[in-house]
Amino acid sequence: MPTNEHQQFWLGLHLIPNFGIAKLSRLLTNFGSAEELWRESDASVMRLSLPPALLSQFCAARRKIDVAHEMDRVMQAGASLITLEDETYPRLLRSLPDRPILLYRRGAQALGNESALAIVGTRKASRYGMDVAYQLSSQLARQGVTIISGMAHGIDAAAHRGALEAGGNTIAVVATGIDRVYPRENADLAKDIAAQGAIITEMPLTSAPLGKNFPQRNRIISGLSLGVLVAEAPIKSGALNTVSHAIDQGRDVFAVPHNIFSLSGGGGNILIQEGAKLVAGVEDILDELQVTHLEVETRSRAQEIQPANDAEQAVLQQLSADPVHVDLIVRQTELPTATVTSTLTMLELKGLAESAGPMQYCRAR
Repeated sequence: MPTNEHQQFWLGLHLIPNFGIAKLSRLLTNFGSAEELWRESDASVMRLSLPPALLSQFCAARRKIDVAHEMDRVMQAGASLITLEDETYPRLLRSLPDRPILLYRRGAQALGNESALAIVGTRKASRYGMDVAYQLSSQLARQGVTIISGMAHGIDAAAHRGALEAGGNTIAVVATGIDRVYPRENADLAKDIAAQGAIITEMPLTSAPLGKNFPQRNRIISGLSLGVLVAEAPIKSGALNTVSHAIDQGRDVFAVPHNIFSLSGGGGNILIQEGAKLVAGVEDILDELQVTHLEVETRSRAQEIQPANDAEQAVLQQLSADPVHVDLIVRQTELPTATVTSTLTMLELKGLAESAGPMQYCRAR
């Protein structure tokens, strides 16, 4: 995998503990480039106007890091780097005061698309929330909008899938090392995202999914985006942490209204009360972000696979986003029960229908 020699010095600086962008900027001001700073003698570094203890820590940590070896590890993980010195570093992210020094990247997609929206929400999503995330993501992806999320269970996964199956672009910002998949159950999703989009992180290789990493990750999700959409989130939710970052960064905030008797979406309703843009359809997002309404030539899996006979067509017409009982389908279609059940099984195999509970079915997202 091709790389630039200068990146190994940025990687070395990134791996020094307790040296974020603020402290590093002061060092680079004195030495000009990451390579010059890395190669400078301890004596020269110690003369800088920073606390001596901090400079001593920097020098000691630097001596323990073999930058060429660390770069080899990144490449062996099938990843590449994007540093602050690279032209491919996202412009929206570069403008943040707490921007990452570098990003580890795995995938096919460049990160420069500024028509991007973050879709976030609860891991314990309802069927309604999953459908909202999937359908809005799919519709936005067809308009050329890149979907940003965190590859977690629930809303995140539905948002990524919506973009992927519409043939669009999606970026997963993770809170682990690029060589780890979390949660493990999303291994297939991670593979699909890397093949069609991109997975990025600022966490070093092998980093575990520690609780403290997720709020730090969330600033990147919002920072890459023009706005953040909360598809479904309770009042206490990590998704609202992403919203907090978005507000600090001057990004737009959107929320989908939720059933007032359900606690799973109370956070979104409160955001709307506090001034978030209420989303009743994809046009509300496109209009607010002033994204050009140009349909992208993509085809979803559901568009490629069509009913094969009259029975499949009749049964499929009875299905919607809301679960429908088999008995009702039998009455509406006037088909034998055995025909309806076998047809539903075939529609499931084709990805056009989904089981939504005992003897209940709905259209696939």
